Amino acid sequence: MLVVQVVEILWSKATRGAPEANLRAKLPRRFAIDLIDGPYLLHHVRMAEWEEFSPQLVKLEAKVSVPRTEGGLSIQAVEQASFRLGLIGNPAGGKPYRHPVHQALTLKPGEFARLVINGRHTSYSGQWYSEYVYNVASGSKIVSDRFLHGAPDHEFSLADNLF
Repeated sequence: MLVVQVVEILWSKATRGAPEANLRAKLPRRFAIDLIDGPYLLHHVRMAEWEEFSPQLVKLEAKVSVPRTEGGLSIQAVEQASFRLGLIGNPAGGKPYRHPVHQALTLKPGEFARLVINGRHTSYSGQWYSEYVYNVASGSKIVSDRFLHGAPDHEFSLADNLF
């Protein structure tokens, strides 16, 4: 089984500096998951400034097979029930541009990895910012609080200075 938890954090230029940035830095980057049977589980949570950074469940779904990508996360099945993970970019685009890293780490059964990417975006209404945290666990038995206990076995970040 592969579990991918996407934690999406969105904010505007109005709250990019202190003290709001300090509050945003304290937001949780991992949550307990509701387990659903299947070889692949997606648990997507969003916290947006315009929703008072209140965690909102965007999607909870099981799939019959593991996809090759989930947003900006690259997933490749390899031998011995392991997965090679990487980042292919910010799912919402944005700057600064980062070259894709398709093979950042290998996740073995029983392990937990965290991958992070952020971005600065421009639209007709102004600038906004995003951070995507991918918590990923693999194994035959994954508990609902897997991401809440201890540090990840692997970490990879393409987060950059957005200012």
